[in-house]
Amino acid sequence: MRTQDRKLNYAFRLYVLYDGKRVVGKGGAQILEGIDRLGSLMATAKELKMSYRFVWEYVRRMEDRLGKQVIVTRRGGTLHAKNKGGGGTTLTPFARTILNEYHVIEERLRKQLPPA
Repeated sequence: MRTQDRKLNYAFRLYVLYDGKRVVGKGGAQILEGIDRLGSLMATAKELKMSYRFVWEYVRRMEDRLGKQVIVTRRGGTLHAKNKGGGGTTLTPFARTILNEYHVIEERLRKQLPPA
């Protein structure tokens, strides 16, 4: 096949770095989005077809590298306990800032690439 007959495409990998260490990439952004939308680590893991342990460790690694909390968890109770309604997980404002920055830069890069 001649080169002129081939269609060229472009791809990029974007990472948010902190002190030179990767904090959030595409998978991390998907995890944060899932937590934000679903309010649950377990539901996020299921939706993304990832193990709960992987999602939990990814979030902990983010927090360790940043030195800041990115999620807030609430312990839940059963229907017979005082704390009815179950627990949940929410993003911190800092995590929302990181996620927003990721999407802003991702969109800028997409606009720079020619259409495929």
